[in-house]
Amino acid sequence: MGEDKKTRQDLSFDERLQQAQAKAKGQSFETAEDQPHSPMGVAFKMGIELVVGSGVGAFIGFWFDRWFGTAPIFLVVLLILGFASGIRNVVKEATRMNEAEEEAEKAKKD
Repeated sequence: MGEDKKTRQDLSFDERLQQAQAKAKGQSFETAEDQPHSPMGVAFKMGIELVVGSGVGAFIGFWFDRWFGTAPIFLVVLLILGFASGIRNVVKEATRMNEAEEEAEKAKKD
């Protein structure tokens, strides 16, 4: 009964990490950025970016209004700026996806 094979519990963290890294190298994707994203996930991300941008702008504007004792001037201005920031992020992501798709089509033709 001289088994030399170690069980998972017998392996040190470094050994398990090396095994996981070796297994990951066998995948076709180098980084998380190279992995394909589902359309639903991308749409969800874009929606979240719009909501978060607007929410952060509204939150900061609300607190500036309370701090300075102004009417909802900062709330409105920063809400609009937050929404514009969210739109900018969505457009940037859509442009990046479009360029990646065009590169993939060009690579298929070549």
